[in-house]
Amino acid sequence: MPVRVINKTMDRADLATAEARAIIRELDDLIRELRHRGLRTSSWYGCFDLSGDRHERINRGYGYQPLEGAADDALFPWFLYWQIVWVVLHGGFTREQKILDLGGSSSLFSYYLAARGYDVTTVDLQEELVANADLVAGRMGWNLKNHRMDIRNLCFSTRFDHITSICVFEHIPLCERVEVNRNIGLLLNDRGRFTITFDYRNPCRFSRIDSPEDVRTQFIVASGMRVRGNEQFVDTGKNYLLDPFYSAPACYMYKLRSILKGHHHPRELFRTRDANDYTFGALFLEK
Repeated sequence: MPVRVINKTMDRADLATAEARAIIRELDDLIRELRHRGLRTSSWYGCFDLSGDRHERINRGYGYQPLEGAADDALFPWFLYWQIVWVVLHGGFTREQKILDLGGSSSLFSYYLAARGYDVTTVDLQEELVANADLVAGRMGWNLKNHRMDIRNLCFSTRFDHITSICVFEHIPLCERVEVNRNIGLLLNDRGRFTITFDYRNPCRFSRIDSPEDVRTQFIVASGMRVRGNEQFVDTGKNYLLDPFYSAPACYMYKLRSILKGHHHPRELFRTRDANDYTFGALFLEK
């Protein structure tokens, strides 16, 4: 029997199945309910308000098209839906599990898990996101606990059955990223699962997840866990996002700030791209 390909980069066509559409409807319903109650959810950028960030729109890539009928595309583009849908469909979550979500306080993903009745704990560096998530959990009656904590220094007295993270690891420097992955297993119960999504082929110099070999060495080998599903990570070759650094017409103030932060090399200052350059990927591991 062929192994199902779940460790791969995203494809918008993945959202066309009946199972995916059912989760999309649940996400839309949750967004509308929270909005009706006046409760806040962080955007795909990890903040509450995107109105002043024009580069966020550029980041969505050339030719971006929202999902039809999306509850709030301004905060939650379709590729955030893909990450949540793909992880939920293939993560194997059960009501008996204790779930730890890394970097997900106030996120649509952690809210969705909690709304389905799961026991969820989140950690995040932003105190505002943690406090808001506590408020929302109390108002909704969810089993959702939130901590201000650096995922490079996780400190829990209990173990978890499932650890997840939605597009966080690419923001951690490579050497520290590998060390975090080495320590993840210490927080997992036997047969516990580690499920993540990440930027793939993002040209930012800090990201550096550009090939199946990078996925293997940084996550699989570093964690010492086995892969669930296909062992070789599959790159579909489809790019949906654009690094704003390379957008045309160029914004040189943005470019200079990015170069000063070390995100891009000075020789790239005058370079632009007329096509999207990266995507997201998902990986499913088990202890």
